[in-house]
Amino acid sequence: MNRQEILNWYNLEFNNISKDLKNKDSLSYLDFLRIRNFKLQNSSRETQDRIISITKEAFKLAEKDEIEKSISKLLELHGVAIPIASSILAMRFPDKFCIIDRIVIGKLGKEEWLKKYLSDTKIYKEYLILMRKLSKEKRVNLRDFERGLFE
Repeated sequence: MNRQEILNWYNLEFNNISKDLKNKDSLSYLDFLRIRNFKLQNSSRETQDRIISITKEAFKLAEKDEIEKSISKLLELHGVAIPIASSILAMRFPDKFCIIDRIVIGKLGKEEWLKKYLSDTKIYKEYLILMRKLSKEKRVNLRDFERGLFE
């Protein structure tokens, strides 16, 4: 997308959200997320070319199971910390990666990870290896195991 296409989307999305909210007396959770994402999109410094370049490299690293390198590559994107990076990889490779989350960390009994999980790639690697091991022991795919702990 070029700059004009982004501006056109931005203006259209604002109008669409405004129209959808016109007769509501409050926001739903999804309305809230839509507005937040709208604002975040406008504040991103990333270009499409840079996003493509970084994610392409991160995905290649992830395919080779280079956990820390793939997460670190995604951290180069403005506004991305390990939870978002892990979400990107989990959505691309749901059988191989999972989303790091403080609720799941607590259920795993790894409270010591809570201090550094947002920025330490080693914590994510340990988390992922443990999640893979436990899901295999339970004979549940990684995504279902992760969701079960989260819920």
